Amino acid sequence: MSDIENYLGQPSLNSNGKDWELDLNNDIKLNLDNICDLILTIFEAQGCRIFGTFPQSSILIAQRGQMLGFVEHESDKNPTGDQGTFHLVSPISLPSGLPFGYIEFYRQTHQSLTDKEQSILQVIKRDISNHLLQNRHIFEAAKSVELQQLISLHNKDWIFVKDVDFKIVYANAAFIALYPKDKQDKIIGYTTIEEYEEKEADIFLKHDKLAFEHGESIITEDLHMPDGSRMIVETIKSRFTDETGHVYILGICRDITEKEGLIRQLKKANNDLDDFTSIASHDLKAPLNAIRRLLEWIEEDCRDILPEESLDNLLLVVSRANRMHSLLEDLLSFAKIGREDITVVEMSMLKLFEDISPLLDLPKEFALNVQDVNLVVPSIPFKTVMLNIVGNAIKHNDKPDGVINVTMKTNRHYYIISVADNGPGIEPRYFDRVFQLFQTLKSRDEVEGTGLGLSVVIKHLNQFSGKVEIESDGKLGTTFNIFWPKQKV
Repeated sequence: MSDIENYLGQPSLNSNGKDWELDLNNDIKLNLDNICDLILTIFEAQGCRIFGTFPQSSILIAQRGQMLGFVEHESDKNPTGDQGTFHLVSPISLPSGLPFGYIEFYRQTHQSLTDKEQSILQVIKRDISNHLLQNRHIFEAAKSVELQQLISLHNKDWIFVKDVDFKIVYANAAFIALYPKDKQDKIIGYTTIEEYEEKEADIFLKHDKLAFEHGESIITEDLHMPDGSRMIVETIKSRFTDETGHVYILGICRDITEKEGLIRQLKKANNDLDDFTSIASHDLKAPLNAIRRLLEWIEEDCRDILPEESLDNLLLVVSRANRMHSLLEDLLSFAKIGREDITVVEMSMLKLFEDISPLLDLPKEFALNVQDVNLVVPSIPFKTVMLNIVGNAIKHNDKPDGVINVTMKTNRHYYIISVADNGPGIEPRYFDRVFQLFQTLKSRDEVEGTGLGLSVVIKHLNQFSGKVEIESDGKLGTTFNIFWPKQKV
């Protein structure tokens, strides 16, 4: 749309498809017609018309009197015409310099305009441009108000404005709909606190005062609504001043019942998990440790007197007890993820593996190659992830001369740590399964483990908005790519 169309509208072809026409705003058309009448009177003209200059064509937008077929000109001059006839075409520009169009009139005299008449003509042209500007401002303001009303109408949040007496001076449709129909006419001009319980009303007024005093108030409340329902809402109240200097507060109230309900369920689940952790730490570990000790004593005392089959069964029970102990320890560690120290530090990858290598149970024949790079990460969670990933690669490697390479590259958002091994690989169809709780691709009698290691990795990465990807063809080793978000110390 061209600039001139912002003031007059967009022209269209008429029914014959050849001539351009304009559906002009009635207020603008009336003003321009009046100006043409004024020119006929002041300049004793026989005809006057005003054109708007559009990219498509110059379009007639106002006319009074008779123009006698004069040709259109767009310059201040008296073109050749009948003797004794003065014809004027004068361009009109807006204050910004934007060409608007031109004004044209003629009169039965050969005399040009006097200095006074020229001054009057300039005032008239200025009046045209001022009226166009004013009309555009009014139109834009009306559109803005209309848009705000539409936003307010369709906004599901409850929006209201209160004055310094805590009376509601504006409320959107969603807010009004909270009240029974017989009470909706008692909202504007009232505080509405009488519709709520006394304690709830006192909280409303308290936070109204806080908003007026400090500029803003935010509160989450359990409320009995005017229609009898109960909701959990978050209300933000902000102070503002209008053009006349009057102070108000704008309130935006949002129903967060479902969200808050889920948060409360999550908190309860976390509390239950804490209770489980406490029970597992004390009520399960103690008897399990006693059972393990008793079995070890029986094994020591009876190793030489038990039949071979009975001894095998006893050793199997000891193995199962130790597996249960490992599972319990891993479950406790899994439950505590997110509660450990997450202080961010700068560390050396090489130094990190020097610290955790005693925990990896690395066979002498294995080669663990670690790139010497620095990165900024939360120490304990990152060490736990690397311990589980590399430990998993060691545990499942079926080669006598296993090799594990740990390298790192970076992009804009992540450290990308790759742990590549020369083990048996993982078939792509099992990529998702290996991260699930208690899932192993081999029986626990073949490879001892609880099936929690990679689940721990996923839980830590989810906590820090990281991710892990697997590369493997199921035959020639596996590469785990850990994407750890970059952080600042």
